[in-house]
Amino acid sequence: MDRSADRQGHVSRLVGGLEQARDEAVDARAEIPEPYRADGFAVRVEAAAGHALKLEALDSSGLTLMSVHPRTDQRPEDALVWVPYEKVGDLSRRIKQFTEDTDSGAPKQASLVANMEKVQRALFEHLWQEADPVPPLEEYLWWELWFDPQIVESDPVAALRELASEHHWPVTEVALAVGERLVAHVHASGEDLQALMGTNATPVEIRRPTFAQELHSVDRSLQHELVDNLAERIEAAPPDAPAVCVLDTGVNQEHPLLKTSLHGRAHSALPRHTAADRHGHGTEMTGIALYGDLAGPLESSDPVVLTHGLESVKILDGVTGDPAHPRTYAEVTANAMATAEIEALSAGPPRARVFSMAVTDQSRDGKNGVDGTPTLWSAALDALAAGTDVVAHDDRIELIGAPDPDASRLIVVSAGNIRGLEPRHVRTPQGRLDHLTMCDLMRIEEPAQAHNILTVGAFTELTSVPEDPTFAGFRPLAAPGQLSPFSRTSVALTGTPVVKPDIVMEGGNLLVDPGEILLDPHPVISVTTTGKDSFRQISSANATSAATAQAAHLAALAHAAYPGLSPEAVRGLLVHEARWTPAMMGNGLYTKTGRPKLTKKELMKQVIRRYGWGVPSAERVLSSAANAVTLIVQSQLIPFQRDSSGGVRLAELQFHELPWPLEQLRDLGAATVALRVTLSYFIEPNPGRLGMRGRYSYASHRLRFAIRAPGESVDGFERRITAQAEAESDIPSHAKAFEGDKNWLVGPQNRNQGSLHTDVWHGSAAELADCGILAVHPSGGWWKSHNRTDRVGRPVRYALLVSLETPEVDTDLYTPIANQLQIPILGALAVRNEVNTHLPVQTEIGW
Repeated sequence: MDRSADRQGHVSRLVGGLEQARDEAVDARAEIPEPYRADGFAVRVEAAAGHALKLEALDSSGLTLMSVHPRTDQRPEDALVWVPYEKVGDLSRRIKQFTEDTDSGAPKQASLVANMEKVQRALFEHLWQEADPVPPLEEYLWWELWFDPQIVESDPVAALRELASEHHWPVTEVALAVGERLVAHVHASGEDLQALMGTNATPVEIRRPTFAQELHSVDRSLQHELVDNLAERIEAAPPDAPAVCVLDTGVNQEHPLLKTSLHGRAHSALPRHTAADRHGHGTEMTGIALYGDLAGPLESSDPVVLTHGLESVKILDGVTGDPAHPRTYAEVTANAMATAEIEALSAGPPRARVFSMAVTDQSRDGKNGVDGTPTLWSAALDALAAGTDVVAHDDRIELIGAPDPDASRLIVVSAGNIRGLEPRHVRTPQGRLDHLTMCDLMRIEEPAQAHNILTVGAFTELTSVPEDPTFAGFRPLAAPGQLSPFSRTSVALTGTPVVKPDIVMEGGNLLVDPGEILLDPHPVISVTTTGKDSFRQISSANATSAATAQAAHLAALAHAAYPGLSPEAVRGLLVHEARWTPAMMGNGLYTKTGRPKLTKKELMKQVIRRYGWGVPSAERVLSSAANAVTLIVQSQLIPFQRDSSGGVRLAELQFHELPWPLEQLRDLGAATVALRVTLSYFIEPNPGRLGMRGRYSYASHRLRFAIRAPGESVDGFERRITAQAEAESDIPSHAKAFEGDKNWLVGPQNRNQGSLHTDVWHGSAAELADCGILAVHPSGGWWKSHNRTDRVGRPVRYALLVSLETPEVDTDLYTPIANQLQIPILGALAVRNEVNTHLPVQTEIGW
C-alpha cells in the first residue's frame, strides 16, 4: 500500500492508538491484584482493506503474535499481539520510522507499518475465533480459553484457577496441552471474563467448547437361536491379534458374539463409570467393528474365523453430562486412547490397533457444521495420530513432545449425520425429496476436519422395501450406490485445507411414503449388528456411525493380512482401493475416447467432496488381480535441514523407480492404462489460529508426489520438482501446474490438501512406459518456517501406494513385476506383503 502522501498522519494514528491502548491497560492493571498482574497487554492490529499484515514482524522484537482472524468479504484481516510494557517504546519507534526513507528512497519499516490500519487495546471479544458472532457477553456460558505460556512467566492455567476461585467461576477439572498451547474451560459471563485481560491468565484465543453429549440409534430384535448358533461357529482371534478399539458408550461384555473377542479389554475413560453400555450405541459399533454387517454370518452356516479382536473404552454414558463439571471431547478422547494403550501394555507386547470413533459434535448442527479450520478436538486427534505422547496429570492432559512414528495411531472418525431430515427442507421441481442437495448443504461435523484421521461418510446399497402392507407404495429415498440420506459432506467447504470424507461405507437408507412426507429408517435398510442386552441381542445401526465401524473393521482386516504395514499405510490402502459406484459418477467420468466428462473443479465438487474416493471393498484391499497390481512403499525422508548460513531449507527428495513391465506396456501401445497413486503421511499440528501461512501453517510439513514426464531426463525431473517445491505457496491450491498435469484426474492443485493425497493418471500404455519414476518431496510447513531446533533434521515417515491397471485388455502385469522384484508367486496376499518390503527406493537427493 502506498501511503507516502500521508505517512505522517498514518503514523500518528497508529502511535496514538498504541499509546491509548497502553494507557487503558495501565488503568485496568491497577484493578488487578498484584500476584496476577502481567508485564504486558494485548493489542488488536487491523489491516487495511484488501491487504495482509506482516505477521512475522508482529512476532519479533519482543512482541508475541497471539492469534489471527483471516480476511473475509465482510472484514479485513486482524491480529492480536502481546506487547510487554517495556517494548511499547520500541514498537512506537519502529512505527515512526515509516516517515523516514531508506537509502533507496523506500519508507523504512514498510513491511510492518504500511498495511496497518488501526491499533487498539484488545478486548475479550476480540479474541473470539468462531465464524458465528460472539455470544452476548452478559450471558453465563462455558468458554474455551487458549493460552500461550510464553507470554507470561507463570502457569496461565494455574492463574486462571486461582482467579476463578476468587470470582466463583466453575472451571473444568482437566485442561489440555496441545503443542505450544494450553486449553481450559470456564463458566462465566463474557463481561466477567474481561477481567482476565492484562492478567497472567490472559488468553490468546477464545472458542466455543464442545462437550460430550447424547447419541441416538435405531434398534431391532431377532431370534436368540440365531445368536447361539453363530456363537458356536466363531473362532476368535488370539489376544495379540490386531484389534479395533471402539470409543463410544461402552460395551456389553457378556454378549455371546463379543465376549470371546474382547478378552476382558473393556474400560472407561469416565470417572465413576464402569465399561458397561447403558445406551447401546457402543455395543452396536463393536459388533460392526468385529463382523461388519452381521446379517451375513447370522444367515450362513459356515465357520467364522476372526483375524482381529476388540477393545472398548467408554467416552460417553449416553446421557447428558454433569453441567457443573463438563469434559471436552479432546480431553476424553486423549484419555481414552491412553487408557487402552496402557492397559494393553500391561497384558503383553503392543498390538496393531485401529481406533474407531463414531462420535461428532452436534452442537453446530444445521448448515453450519465446521468451517474446515482446526479445533481443539481435531488438533488433538491430529497430534494423537502422529504419535504424540499422552501424559495425564491431576489437572490436565498433555500432548507433548515431537511425534514418534513408531507410536502413530490409525484413527477412524465419522463425518457426521443429518438429523431430522424433513420434507420441507429440499425438494426437486417435481416435488420429490432431494436428499443429495440436503447432504451437500450440511457440512461435516467436528472433528471430521482433522488432517491425519480417516474420515468416513455413508453411502447405501440397501434399497429393499418391507413386504409389510404398511409400507405399500414406499420407495427408498437414495438409489443404489448413492450417498446415504444421513451423510454430511464438504461440498459447501470450498477453499479449505482438507477435503472430506476420505471414503464412504454402507450407512443405510430411508423409506419415503407415496406422499413424500413420511420417512422411516426401517431395519431392513440398516446394518445388522449386536444389541446391548439379553433382550435385544441383535440390533441394527445406520448413518455414518455404522459406516465408520465398517471402515475400522476393514482396516483391522488389513492389519491382520499385512502385519508390516504402518497406520499411515493402512489408511492409504483403504483410500487407494476405494472406487466410485456408477451412481456416484452419474453417466461416467470419461468419454469413449478417454476424455474426462467433468472438469477438475466439477469433479471435486460433485464427486470427491461428497463421496471421497468411494467405497473400499475387502476383495480389493486383501487381494490383487493380475491386471491390477498394487505396490506399497513404506519409507521416510528428512524434509528440512540447515544450510551453511544457519537457515532452514528443504532437505531431501526420494525417487522410486517403479518396476513397470516395459515390454508388455509397449506391446499395448495406444491402449488406455490407469496409474493410481496415493501418498499417506501424518503431520504435527500447529493448532493456534495464527494464520495459515509461513511459520504459522497448521501442518508441520507437507509432502508431494510427482511423476517423470515422457522423455524427461532424471536431472530435468529433479530440477522441475525442486523449483515447484521451492515456489509452492502455503495455500495448497496454489500448487503450480505443468503441461503433464492434464493426464491426472484431479491434478496437484486439487489433490494437495490435508495429509492424504490420491490421484489417477490416465493415458496410453506406451506413454506410461517412459514415465517409470515417481518422486516424493517436501514443500514446506511450520517446521521449516518456525526454525525449531528439535524439528529441523527430523525424518518423517510416509506410505506411497501405486496401482497399474489395464482395464481394456487382459494383460498379466503381475507376473513380470514379481519376477523383476525377485519375489515368489505364492498367491495374492503373500506376494503383496513381500512387495511391500522389496520395492526399491532409488535415491535420496539433497537440495
